[in-house]
Amino acid sequence: MSWAQAAPYVTFAAVCYLAAPYLGLSSFTVDHRIAEVWPPGGVGFVLLTTVWWAGRRVIALTLGAMALVFFVSAALMWHDLPPALWMALVGAGQPFLMAWLYRRRLNHAGWAPENQHDVAALLFAAVSSSLLLALVGGFPTLNPNDLPTAFLWWWVLRNTVFCFVGGVTFMVMFYGPRHGALPPTSWLNRVGLVVTTFVCVFGSYHDPSLPLSWLVIIPSVWGGLTLTVRGTGYLCITLALASASMSYFPQNQFGYDGAFPASSIMDLLVIACTSFFLLLTLMREQRAALIAELDRKGVESENQRRMLETVFDSMSDGVVIVDNARVSMYNAAARQLLGRPVPAGTPVSWAADFGLAAADGGRLSDTVLHDALWVEAGDPAKTLQVLVENDGSSRTLDITAQAIGSTDERSTMVLLHDATAQRARMRELSNFAGMVAHDLRGPLTVLDGWLEVVEDGDPVTDGELVDDAVRKARESSRRMRQVIEDWLNYTVVQNGQLRPEPVKLFGVASELVDGRRASWADDLEPQFDLDLEHSVLADPGLLRQLLDNLVGNAIKYTAPDQQPWVRISSRPDDESGWVRVEVTDRGIGIPEGEEELIFEEFHRGPQEGRSAGTGLGLALTRRIVALHGGHMLARSNPEGGSTFLFTLPEA
Repeated sequence: MSWAQAAPYVTFAAVCYLAAPYLGLSSFTVDHRIAEVWPPGGVGFVLLTTVWWAGRRVIALTLGAMALVFFVSAALMWHDLPPALWMALVGAGQPFLMAWLYRRRLNHAGWAPENQHDVAALLFAAVSSSLLLALVGGFPTLNPNDLPTAFLWWWVLRNTVFCFVGGVTFMVMFYGPRHGALPPTSWLNRVGLVVTTFVCVFGSYHDPSLPLSWLVIIPSVWGGLTLTVRGTGYLCITLALASASMSYFPQNQFGYDGAFPASSIMDLLVIACTSFFLLLTLMREQRAALIAELDRKGVESENQRRMLETVFDSMSDGVVIVDNARVSMYNAAARQLLGRPVPAGTPVSWAADFGLAAADGGRLSDTVLHDALWVEAGDPAKTLQVLVENDGSSRTLDITAQAIGSTDERSTMVLLHDATAQRARMRELSNFAGMVAHDLRGPLTVLDGWLEVVEDGDPVTDGELVDDAVRKARESSRRMRQVIEDWLNYTVVQNGQLRPEPVKLFGVASELVDGRRASWADDLEPQFDLDLEHSVLADPGLLRQLLDNLVGNAIKYTAPDQQPWVRISSRPDDESGWVRVEVTDRGIGIPEGEEELIFEEFHRGPQEGRSAGTGLGLALTRRIVALHGGHMLARSNPEGGSTFLFTLPEA
């Protein structure tokens, strides 16, 4: 709390304390024996709670100011100075003791009572501090010889009433929650409560010969069942003010005589009623808070259930929950991966009913399945790879079993992950690794052989042989470089980012053709026909790689005794905003039925061409076209050869 937050409360309590000593000391006009200091006690307690957070120095200054106000008030009311000074010191010490005792017994940082323990702590602090004040003679009209008399008991009770009720009232109003769990009652109910309170108090005081004191219980029960916690504080002060005001009016018929005066009955009843309806309201507040919390938790649980249900149903991996060997839950992915309905209850044969086979295609028994996936609570998850046979096709699944819940429940969560593509991918990579090793081993062997010829030959006598060996070695080196470049290009295209810009097709193609002609070593130099008038929005490097692969593919798959011919042309596509590019050759063509197969990774074409490929070139070209948003296809020409068509965005 800061001074800005505490200022309204400090100001209100300080103003009330300026009048409190006068109100207490002037009460002897009702009965000369009952001059009391309860107003300074209750108001002083409230004032100290507003500055308690500020530390010992501020508390000490506040106590000094309280004692000074009390002393001045007593002196102005013609009390002798020594008794006035003593009353001032005791009058400041009593609320301090009450605040200290109450603070020590609280289990939370605030001052407002939150449960029956806090109410009892406040009552204990009020009784203890009032008793100490009475024993040291902190009031003006009671002599030390009168301490053993009934007046001591009566005075302690009277002081306790107003310290307790005043403390409850302002602790709730100052520090209670502004908006609790209980809904505020209607104004009609509030007005009715105030009227009923004054009527019941008036009836209790009007004729003490009749047992009507119980009337004050009526507004207490009514308020405890309908008011909020803050509303209870206002009702407390209303009841206390009504009782206090009646002691000054002629209607007050309660006496102050005897060991147990009739007025004490009313005092005890006010304490009991205040405690009763405050506890009743606090219990209602706690109950409402618990219900609200349960409702909130219920909504959260329902939202979480729906979210988990959505996640459960939308998972690409299958999930099967098995409780005590019975299938209790599964998602749609499990049904799809298994390719058949999931058996309800306990399957007769898990392997047979789910269509499971061993990863190598062999028979899978229930015993092997049980031993491989049996898990106890606390054990790590176990995984088994199986095949699922369905309609003549098979799917590879990784099955992971994990125990969930307690040991007695024997619940197991089985995860089904489709590893078919991964397994095929690993098989392809393994095959590709073998192909790369084979493709590199051949040129390396040839390179080593011709290098030995160069090393052993004589440049003077065997000049022609050495030149031929160097040419063959260079060709082997070029072949190895092509294999490596194809693999590197494939990796770059798979993981690279597109940087499109306007590019003229003719410029890229003519540069590529010039490079081919400059490096050509055979007699039958390829012929090129370029008809490219369009510009496209493409990544220049990837476009150059795309055309180079297609041109190289056209030359590669031309018969060795035939001169390669390649035509590259462009025209507007049927779809607006796109350009269609065609690369046509007169090579050996595409085998029938393999128009799509040739675009698969690691697929090799026929061996009738000039050289074998790595199986990556055409897969690269289709990937590049797809990165630009276009499409690509291939066909065999009726007159021979093949045509590759692809589309790119028009610049």
